[in-house]
Amino acid sequence: MKKKVDIIDFRNHVNMDWNRKKRPCVPLLSAVCEWGGFLVRKYYTRFILLTCIFNLLLYIQCTNPDVTGYGVFAPSRLQFIKGQDGCTPIDFDHRYTMWTFGDTITDDGMIANSLAFTEKINVHNVNQLQFNYYMEKSKIAQFIRNTPDENPARDRLWAFDGIRVGNTVYVYYAHVYIQDPSKPLSFIMKESSLAYWDVPAQWAFGQTIRFIRKKNMFTGNVPALGASVLLHDGYIYVVGHISEHNKSSLVVARVHKEHIMQKNSYDYLGGDSNWDKKFDSAIRLYGDVAGECSLDYDELMRSFCLVYCQLFTGNIVMCMAKTIEALPKAKKEIVYTPPQLRGTTMMYYSAKAILNENKQWYIVYMNPLDYQPYLIKVWIDR
Repeated sequence: MKKKVDIIDFRNHVNMDWNRKKRPCVPLLSAVCEWGGFLVRKYYTRFILLTCIFNLLLYIQCTNPDVTGYGVFAPSRLQFIKGQDGCTPIDFDHRYTMWTFGDTITDDGMIANSLAFTEKINVHNVNQLQFNYYMEKSKIAQFIRNTPDENPARDRLWAFDGIRVGNTVYVYYAHVYIQDPSKPLSFIMKESSLAYWDVPAQWAFGQTIRFIRKKNMFTGNVPALGASVLLHDGYIYVVGHISEHNKSSLVVARVHKEHIMQKNSYDYLGGDSNWDKKFDSAIRLYGDVAGECSLDYDELMRSFCLVYCQLFTGNIVMCMAKTIEALPKAKKEIVYTPPQLRGTTMMYYSAKAILNENKQWYIVYMNPLDYQPYLIKVWIDR
């Protein structure tokens, strides 16, 4: 019997078999000469040093002239973390972009979620962003916390996408229970829910951040909601990821922005292009989705655009439609194929657009060999 694969499968698979493997690099001679000495002075551990040199030397060779590769996304993160996935931007205000992450590896071990702020992302700073992580006692800490009756080593709270509505920030998360830490894929999903933070007036980074968990919002056979979140015309569209019948698919839910915390206010996109209260009526999209994705509305093209990583192939796929209801039948267009991973059974996963401006799409995808998001720029002209 084939094993199901979903967001949770990919993270657990990577964490149980996380290793580094050397890959051929394309020399960037001037960068090596100028930055080599700096890196030796700045990063003391062999792990971080090798990662940073790798990032400077590696310039992804793209067969598509409309694609530019940048290697590991936001090298400033490497001062604080050894690896992490998730990497989801949330529009916070005119000053900041907020970022959520799933499992995050630091010098002190691995925590299930983390949070950071940068200046507001744009095409000029997208790969130069300076990340400021949420910390407690000078250490990166979970912003979605376990309750006293939970075991953080087994009760994993993975943060996904979110949204700010008024003065409140909402972040979707999945509560996964690891049944046997020594065995890959030995887990069950306990809930898909929300955490929220009422942002004080005049808040600035460095001040208190306190998210409150709403537990058990969605339980049972439900998707991992929050793979992507989009506010459009008063509705919040929430993409969820689910594996069943040997397929790895997406579902789309919607809820009015004023009712985001009300479970019974969610509708699901059905196969007849209608919206239904019953999750069982939701149409499963694509069936070949590896991990998280992104859903955006492009004003220039007046289209909804969904980006994801294709299961097994690693292809970065974009689907475009004039309406949300038309997405299930949208054409799958491959915009980028990453270099083949050799000598491993691990796979690329979780491709998502983090910025779209003037037909330039900046997309990150997870490279499991070093457990880091990689950044590419794709020129989309329609």
